[in-house]
Amino acid sequence: MNKSKIAIYAVIAVLLATGLYTLLRPPAPKPAPGTPPSQQVPAPAQPAPQPIPGVPALDVDKYKAEPVIKVWRADKGYIESMPLEKYIEGVIAQEMQPDWPLEAMAAQAIASRTLTISAIEAGIIRNMHNADVSTSKEELQAYAPEKVNDTVRQAVQKTRGMTLLYAGGLVNAIYSSCNGQIGATREESFPREITHPTPYFQPVTDTCFESAPSNIQSWTAKIPGSEVARAIGYNGNPGDIKILEKGPSGRILYIGAGDKKMYGAEFRRAVGYDRLKSTLITEMTYDGGSFTFKGLGWGNGVGLCQWGAYNYAQKGWKAEDIIKHYYPGTEIKKLWP
Repeated sequence: MNKSKIAIYAVIAVLLATGLYTLLRPPAPKPAPGTPPSQQVPAPAQPAPQPIPGVPALDVDKYKAEPVIKVWRADKGYIESMPLEKYIEGVIAQEMQPDWPLEAMAAQAIASRTLTISAIEAGIIRNMHNADVSTSKEELQAYAPEKVNDTVRQAVQKTRGMTLLYAGGLVNAIYSSCNGQIGATREESFPREITHPTPYFQPVTDTCFESAPSNIQSWTAKIPGSEVARAIGYNGNPGDIKILEKGPSGRILYIGAGDKKMYGAEFRRAVGYDRLKSTLITEMTYDGGSFTFKGLGWGNGVGLCQWGAYNYAQKGWKAEDIIKHYYPGTEIKKLWP
């Protein structure tokens, strides 16, 4: 398995556990968050995106027609063959609520289709189950065909074949539930899993708090100091542990004490994704026994924010506007008719 495939495998594994500065371009000018990109005043011309080292160009000739894929039905223990778009319907029905706005689900369809093709190209599930994709959330994306309705079908049909590329290469079309109103960068959320630059992961502003439930807008987690120290591998006084550095979006980049230093994303994994809902920490205090973390959002924070997509769709944004807002510099390529 080459490095590109290993990177994709690692990214998807971490993405799904979360509940999913090298050559980093400076953030694009920030327009008013409620204005669709298609209606914004054109920004100054930017250099054309350049191929990303380590990311091969997608062989689009392989996808001139919609592929029939082998789906590992994890809950049933067998392989089922179906058209790729049929599989995407079941993914969208579970990744978003089937009664959400059409354009939000259409944006999710573009991201999920891209992630699916990435997994197929890497051979991730093939190595595990001799199939192209899996219905296990822990192995790829969630899947619930029984929830598919007419709106889900319409969202998939209107984006049929649409896949996200950056300078000809597949995008790591990762997404999360709520990004805390600002997108994360690669080094903040996937510092080891993604080994190549991702200039399309930028600290873009968002409006997801206008729609997201209050318990994922902001939250508090109390974790014993001994557990925090153990996660970091520090044997001294837990009170010494501090946030050492934050990234461009304000998320923990490094946390530690003494000679122990740990990526914020790895610290979150060590203490539990459901306890530390994100690394966008606004306050960290120690009372002599436990640490109290206060933070914003839920998930890794990179790429598509599902609650943000919901809110933008409510405001009249189209799927293409939504997807390009969350993955700046990318293009939507229609692979099959």
